[in-house]
Amino acid sequence: MNVLIAAALAVAATGVAPPAPVSLEPQLVTSVDTSAGGTGARLLMGDVSGDGRLDIVTMQPTYSADDRYIGRQVQALAAFDLGGGGQLWQVGTPDPRVTNNGTDIPAEIYDIDGDGDNEVLAVMEGELRIFDGRTGQLTRAFPVPGPNAWDTIVIANVRGLDRPRDIMFKDRYEQVWVTDSEGNLLWTHRGTVGHRPYPHDFDDDGRQELLAGYDFVTPDGELVWTANMADHPDSIAVGDIDGDGAEDVVFGGAGLGGDSTNAYRSDGTLLWQNLDAVEAQQVGLGDFRPDLPGLEVAGLDRVDRTATTGKDSLYLVSATGQTLWKEQRSTLGCWGTVLEPLHNWDGTYRDLLLAWNRGCGEVAGIWDGTGQRVATFPVDGRMVRADVCGDDRTEVVDYVMGDRAYVYSSAPCDLAAKVTGRPLPQAKKHYNYSRYTAEEIPVDHAGGLRWRPGHGGWHVDLGRLRELTGVEVTFAARRHAVDYRVETSVDGRRWTVAARDATDRVGAGRVEFTGLGRYVRVGVDRCAGPARLTGGSVLGTR
Repeated sequence: MNVLIAAALAVAATGVAPPAPVSLEPQLVTSVDTSAGGTGARLLMGDVSGDGRLDIVTMQPTYSADDRYIGRQVQALAAFDLGGGGQLWQVGTPDPRVTNNGTDIPAEIYDIDGDGDNEVLAVMEGELRIFDGRTGQLTRAFPVPGPNAWDTIVIANVRGLDRPRDIMFKDRYEQVWVTDSEGNLLWTHRGTVGHRPYPHDFDDDGRQELLAGYDFVTPDGELVWTANMADHPDSIAVGDIDGDGAEDVVFGGAGLGGDSTNAYRSDGTLLWQNLDAVEAQQVGLGDFRPDLPGLEVAGLDRVDRTATTGKDSLYLVSATGQTLWKEQRSTLGCWGTVLEPLHNWDGTYRDLLLAWNRGCGEVAGIWDGTGQRVATFPVDGRMVRADVCGDDRTEVVDYVMGDRAYVYSSAPCDLAAKVTGRPLPQAKKHYNYSRYTAEEIPVDHAGGLRWRPGHGGWHVDLGRLRELTGVEVTFAARRHAVDYRVETSVDGRRWTVAARDATDRVGAGRVEFTGLGRYVRVGVDRCAGPARLTGGSVLGTR
């Protein structure tokens, strides 16, 4: 039926016009001059100023004529405030010879000493240097643990501490080293380590295993199993693909027989292999097709690397390994697209596909789960995803290297609204940021645990300190919407409000935030009638 006719019939039948479709097109929130960070610099996102809102840190790599076999170190760092756009500090002198970057840059933002404030960690001149996030002052340094051990750095927790305080280093393709935060070597591993190893606590015992490329390695550095794939993995995704309650692993790389998108259970059992990609450069998990069971795998296939006929293609694979669709690009000679999952861009919690660096005149944009472009960015730059506005949605920071960063949202937002004066804990996706997509789907930390009523609402003890990303709640409220708040606590005595939101009229609510805590409490701020919490999930990474 014609959309206009359907709308007219709806108005005639109800007397009320249907709501206008929500636009997914990007709206400019603010822009920041980042030219002082140097040409060829990439962005990190994190609250280094301690005001509760994310800041920008640019990281310029050292100059290299060929970084295919030896990674680059960090040449210069610069921090910028997103609210006023001012520069906070700078470390190092940018090198004008650096005009691009094609590998990871060994720098991250994280509270490595556990004092509540984020530091900036960077490998410079063969040392891991730790800088105060507020001032940029060097606090301490130690030598990297091995030759060329600076291709990337990863924050991990192999010792079972209250929070991640171990650091993984790697060379380009062959070896990883894991140290404590003082630089003392814990263990090392040789194998096909890929571009970006990923730490994850698969058995939830408080110690993270390491996906060192195709190798599944224990927290003590022992090899358990290796994926039966060729060359090296370009990206890794972790999540419960088929809905059986256990987390799975997806590798994007080069297959032995064309199977470059493979899924494994955490014990090494092959879940499925997909033969339809030549070289899966990025893979990411999400519920891109809510009409289908399980999670889907979004990927980017480098179909052809030649200069004249080269091309790449977005694609989507079902929870059972079948290709749902694959893009057919008509522009030839470009194969550098970066594909990333885009979660909750429009406030509906759905998953979309963000693709940038397409080349050949194809501007960066957003695609839905059917392969249709649904939004186009005004600036065709490089991109980072983050909840900049603190509004429960994901914004996109679109930046032109050596020039300016633009913050785009799907709706207007107030950058000052979420400034709390308290440092914002760094989310795992930000403290382990990578050029090569490596991410996980949050799990329910409260599964099987009891919510207990008490002063201030209902609370749950998660057993140990957890990294939190949000909650899902259900209230019995006699068809009244419930305004509720979510609080977190490390010790069960001092509480911090993490988020406020409202349920729908059947009592269901969901809100996402970044937090750190062992205890979570949900309380009612306002309701037209009595309300009682009947169910709750606490989402987070591990």
